[in-house]
Amino acid sequence: MNLTIEFKQPEIKSTFDWQLIQEINVKNDQSQVIAKAEIEIITLNKHRGADESYELLSQQGATDWEVPLNLFFKKQNVAADLLDKLQAKIDTKAKDHLLIEAISVLPAYRKQGVAKFLLTAIAQHYSKVQSISALSMPMSLFVDAQDCESEENKTYYQAMNLAADNLNPEQLSAFFEKSGFNYLAIDDSALEAPLPFKVFIASPKTII
Repeated sequence: MNLTIEFKQPEIKSTFDWQLIQEINVKNDQSQVIAKAEIEIITLNKHRGADESYELLSQQGATDWEVPLNLFFKKQNVAADLLDKLQAKIDTKAKDHLLIEAISVLPAYRKQGVAKFLLTAIAQHYSKVQSISALSMPMSLFVDAQDCESEENKTYYQAMNLAADNLNPEQLSAFFEKSGFNYLAIDDSALEAPLPFKVFIASPKTII
């Protein structure tokens, strides 16, 4: 099976030119989309670091960056205790950070290296980002095919048959850890309610 990767044009998510969203598709020999990732990229700098960026994002409504920016970043960089794990260095310049909003593979194509192919392609394409974060939870808990804006995405997620998807949190965790991500334990006692997801972080170097 020959796989091809398609990076759609990044778009500004809201009102900030430093916050981009992008869709990435994996296609098979028949040009069928068999895997998909939806990512978000933000740029932090010394004048608008993690705290300031989170404050601006939160004013726009709920943001998936809430946990990473508040717990695992310092100014424009990832927190110092994570740098060794990510094989990264503190930089005084602006740094880009990537968040995987969703990643999935159609059931018929799982356990064939498709997800790793997709992650590696993202890491190679965004080799200069300092971090790649992922919030891991079963897709059936946050995606509804009927709510997708494009017909292409609606068809794809309908083919996923999310209601019958038997991937569990333990399997998802094992996949991310095998793919070069570090699990970030969070003390639930410090939170108003336990998180519905697990947080993982990687860098292009740890994935490739």
